[in-house]
Amino acid sequence: MTFVMVTATYPLHQAEKLGKAFTGGKAPETADFVKRINIFVVADFDVKIYTLYETPDDKLLEGLKSIGTRYAGYRDIEGFKYKMEHLMTVQEALPMIGLG
Repeated sequence: MTFVMVTATYPLHQAEKLGKAFTGGKAPETADFVKRINIFVVADFDVKIYTLYETPDDKLLEGLKSIGTRYAGYRDIEGFKYKMEHLMTVQEALPMIGLG
């Protein structure tokens, strides 16, 4: 399995609009094979959200497209930004430094 983390931020004054979009089904759902592990919210200068997804290794590209399509559903919320990152476990990263 492969992990993808999405970090999203938006201004606090947009929280109600984003909350309604999230709970109202405005953004498309991800593909069936993309599993959302958890969502974490951080109080920062803006609201910051970390969402962790899991997708099969052989469907990473499809999974990234699906996740990106979901987050594009929030594009009309002024100040909303997001970044997707492919994560590796420590065991997966060790060969990059010759230790695995």
